[in-house]
Amino acid sequence: MEHEKNFQKNDQFTLTMMPGGFAKKMRTCLIFQAFRFAVINLKMLVVVSKSH
Repeated sequence: MEHEKNFQKNDQFTLTMMPGGFAKKMRTCLIFQAFRFAVINLKMLVVVSKSH
């Protein structure tokens, strides 16, 4: 079946999924990574500013 290709076939039962095409592109896109970096930094600034 098509959905079963995401799972490894071993003697042990594992549920490790392989990322799809869209996820791979987002992980390697420098523009998207820069945007995520900025968002995470803004969230950290908000948390730190609330504690001081």
